[in-house]
Amino acid sequence: MKIICPSRKRSNIFCTNVNNMIVLVAEDEKEQYKDIGFEVITHPNLDNLSKIRQYAYDKFEDVFFIDDDIVSVNRLYVTDKSKLGPMEVEQLIYDTQYQAKQINASLYGFNNDPSPTHYNQHKPFMLKGYINGCAFGLNKNKHLYFDKRTVACESHWINLLNAYYNRYCFIDKRYHFAQKNDSTFTMEGGQSGRRTLFSEKQDTLFLRKMFGESVQIKKEENKTKKLHEYQRVLNIRL
Repeated sequence: MKIICPSRKRSNIFCTNVNNMIVLVAEDEKEQYKDIGFEVITHPNLDNLSKIRQYAYDKFEDVFFIDDDIVSVNRLYVTDKSKLGPMEVEQLIYDTQYQAKQINASLYGFNNDPSPTHYNQHKPFMLKGYINGCAFGLNKNKHLYFDKRTVACESHWINLLNAYYNRYCFIDKRYHFAQKNDSTFTMEGGQSGRRTLFSEKQDTLFLRKMFGESVQIKKEENKTKKLHEYQRVLNIRL
């Protein structure tokens, strides 16, 4: 299993630090990333993240994807010494992959909620739920793939596809991978240069066409504002 960090136009603001991580960049950006401090491999200038993830998945089969904007990995079950070091994060990923394989789970990941106060000590592991695209793993499965027709919803796609075929995943709720604030939509590079309001509309309609009622338009509730009118949420019922 390889830990793969896809990156695009962020060599100067790269955040993620995991021991033995491999950074995957376009061939024409290789020179910019040569001093990043990690092994760098290239893809043939693929034009969207779904294709890039599929390229790595085909190449390595068992793979853990981590975004380039991760500022910390945190234990949610303690109040002090909560942050993991680079070697601890590597070991956590390998341990989680091993546990997922023991139950034949193809998709695995961690807690989406960063708040320790929301952590339920009686449910440290879950077999259903949404796994954030910033840090997730795949054990090779003939049914799972990334669809090149998506622009910026490949994490939603893989969650839905896994639920359709496999009915469960593996989530270690004890840990959270924290991204840099507002990086998803505002930080330069990454998906920011490819995601538009039109592409978000097309992604939402495509997912809705493929998975029906499992894809819903997000509603504004309890002071939670939508980022745009086509923002979606998943309602996977197993």
